[in-house]
Amino acid sequence: MTNNVVSEGGKELSGKTGSDPPEENAPEEGETGKKPPAKKRKKRNQTARFFIKLGIIIAVLGIAFTAVLGIHINHGNGMYPFIMDGDLLITYKLDPYMVEDAVLYKDPETGEEKVSRIAAKDANNINITSMGQILINEYVPLERVFYVTMPDETSEIEYPYQMHEGEYFLLNDFRSKTDDSRAFGKVTEDEFLGKVVFVFRRRGI
Repeated sequence: MTNNVVSEGGKELSGKTGSDPPEENAPEEGETGKKPPAKKRKKRNQTARFFIKLGIIIAVLGIAFTAVLGIHINHGNGMYPFIMDGDLLITYKLDPYMVEDAVLYKDPETGEEKVSRIAAKDANNINITSMGQILINEYVPLERVFYVTMPDETSEIEYPYQMHEGEYFLLNDFRSKTDDSRAFGKVTEDEFLGKVVFVFRRRGI
């Protein structure tokens, strides 16, 4: 409420008493009514953009490793000496599979992930001699493997073994390990999980 006060000179002075209510737009105690400084807003925006970019990079890498690349730790010495027990393998899934490629695949009988080498593909006649030599269409293939190749005595596969288009015959480099196509026969690309392109020595993992 406004009171009129008469001064000594006879003039009226207008004033407000201490009991007048505060103005409606006045800030409450502890509030300044000011926006955060521009530097702080800019810093928050930069942080948000960083985490958005980081999320995009992680998503792209996840897609790449799912659709293009793969990681596998090898167990066993079926591919000795090229691949050893505990080695970390990087596989690539987009290249066509060729003879002499080392491939990661699922064993058609057990579903276990294994690594073997493509010895033959498509329509071929496979034979194994009594001297431990593999023949493909009656010819000795060019191989880097120096171990003798003997059939799996527990398998029902008979030689000569006939293949057809789209089929692959896999052999371990360490030929004494016969848990390859000598045990389960031909496979198709449906069992393949990628071609081995890098080998990192990590023994005993």
